[in-house]
Amino acid sequence: MTTSRGMRSAVVLAAVLVACGTACTAPPPARGPASPAPVASPPIPVPGPTGPNEAPVLTPIAVFPLAEAAPVLGADDRVHLAYDLAIANQSSQDVHLRSVVTLDGSRADATLSTLRGDALARQFRPAGDSAGPTLRPGEYGYLFLDASLAPDAPLPTRLRHRFMVALQGAQAPEDVGPRDTDPPPPPAQDLEFTGVPVGVSAQPAVQLAPPLRGAKWVVGNGCCDTITPHRGATLSIDGTVRAPERFAIDFVQLDAADQLYSGPPINTASFAFFGVDVLSAADGTVVGVKDGLPEETPGKLPTGVTIETAGGNHAVVDIGNGRFAFYAHLQPGSLRVRVGDRVRAGDVIGLLGNSGNTDAPHLHFHVMDGPLPLQSNGLPFVFTAFTGQGVVGDVSVLTDTTSPVARVAPVDRSRLAGPHRAQLPLDLQVVDFG
Repeated sequence: MTTSRGMRSAVVLAAVLVACGTACTAPPPARGPASPAPVASPPIPVPGPTGPNEAPVLTPIAVFPLAEAAPVLGADDRVHLAYDLAIANQSSQDVHLRSVVTLDGSRADATLSTLRGDALARQFRPAGDSAGPTLRPGEYGYLFLDASLAPDAPLPTRLRHRFMVALQGAQAPEDVGPRDTDPPPPPAQDLEFTGVPVGVSAQPAVQLAPPLRGAKWVVGNGCCDTITPHRGATLSIDGTVRAPERFAIDFVQLDAADQLYSGPPINTASFAFFGVDVLSAADGTVVGVKDGLPEETPGKLPTGVTIETAGGNHAVVDIGNGRFAFYAHLQPGSLRVRVGDRVRAGDVIGLLGNSGNTDAPHLHFHVMDGPLPLQSNGLPFVFTAFTGQGVVGDVSVLTDTTSPVARVAPVDRSRLAGPHRAQLPLDLQVVDFG
């Protein structure tokens, strides 16, 4: 939900998610004897692990999807399938992920995307302290995937995955003889297998009106192929792991000089977009409201944040078909809605603020499959229309909210520029909402 350090604010929900601080994400398991790590059960029915002509393979890892892959058309004119896999090492050996290939399971296992090497390491988050895409015995982690397709390509009905892993046995006991040398580790053993079906949702991304007005809004911690505080946020609540912020955005606004603030950064008034109207993105019924939490001082994340306060002052609106819109970090006393109110697209929900788990003013916005912001999975959405003004080339400019003078954001005006309709703005894109 928050980000910056401003975006970290953005990361806010990220913040929210990161709400309980890192406690919200699954904590590293205590080191102990090799044993299978607990992993969330698959939340959706999946087909069998192998095809009719495939011999079964005994594997050292167990892999589960957190949810269906949900397609969305991005501002790069690609259909993105952003989804997540939980991976647990059930063996007594170290397991290193060499490559993961996403396959179109509905079309003869055609290759959709491949991750290997550094690219794979960037998309993998171990819950323990292993380096890179390696899991020690009993460890687990999450792989965040984004397979993208041309807009006119047939959409898969299910995905499958080809894994190449290397198993590394324990090193032989140390030689304590006269030479005092360690024997070389045993050679790694490669293993390849195909399976892990993941369903692809047939529900199209919901089309929404923008939740803000004006120009030069930056998409902080956005989707899809970079692990931002939103995209990489997984939360285990009451024993179930979800990814609420998969498509979430932390909106901050650049001024005429492409700066985030002008004046002392500890003052919310230095951010010109502080206090602007936050608008309902769709017709719906208000099902959740929180108000009365104080504004936080920009420049640092607050202490004592809980699951209940991470989103700050906020509203949740049921927009139909199992979808709920979430508007977070609003100003105290600014909410114009109550539970049970009917709202229409364009109605004012409240004012953009800096409440909750945030270190700079911003609007955290996302759509989810339930009314509870941290106990739901994020769903894709697109905006009816917006104009791209480029992409910020250095995220640190947005996360620096402590410098006496705000740095000028470098914007590549050639990227993702021009009019967009029915698309999701992507990470660090600068957009005008009219």
